[in-house]
Amino acid sequence: MILGIDPGVRKLWYAIIQDNLPAERHGLEIVDSGILLLEKKTPTRQDQFERMREIEEYFTKLLKKHKIQTMCMEQLFFTKFNQNNAEFVYGIRAILITLCLKNNIKIKEITPIQLKKYITGNAKAEKRLVQQCIMKLYHLKECPEFNDAADALGLAYVAMKVK
Repeated sequence: MILGIDPGVRKLWYAIIQDNLPAERHGLEIVDSGILLLEKKTPTRQDQFERMREIEEYFTKLLKKHKIQTMCMEQLFFTKFNQNNAEFVYGIRAILITLCLKNNIKIKEITPIQLKKYITGNAKAEKRLVQQCIMKLYHLKECPEFNDAADALGLAYVAMKVK
């Protein structure tokens, strides 16, 4: 199974897909998917620390429940204008990478541009196009509500395709 994670300050979306299905199924079965939300619009520093603890606990349980072979996470790019967010998200990434290393899970990283290129064929694609392509790839009846959901599903898909 493959775990795709789109880490963020307010939302962290994950998707787990089955990657060893018959060829006619294209290996695209969603096993589990979800979002961890931060309710507060302006979290305090202590709120951020608590969120990190909650994320670590949640993913520790998730990794015990599912036999994940590969985790693919989006690489991040931050400007000088949101250094507080960058510090927090890099802390979350460190937690998730450490958990994967402890559980012998292969780690892959994809930039947002690479993700768009793999999913849509266009590195500059709009988020809505990414959502529509994910909908088709996974044979979903509706577009994922959040672009984070589409990104997590896309990351899992790309991890399956890229060696």
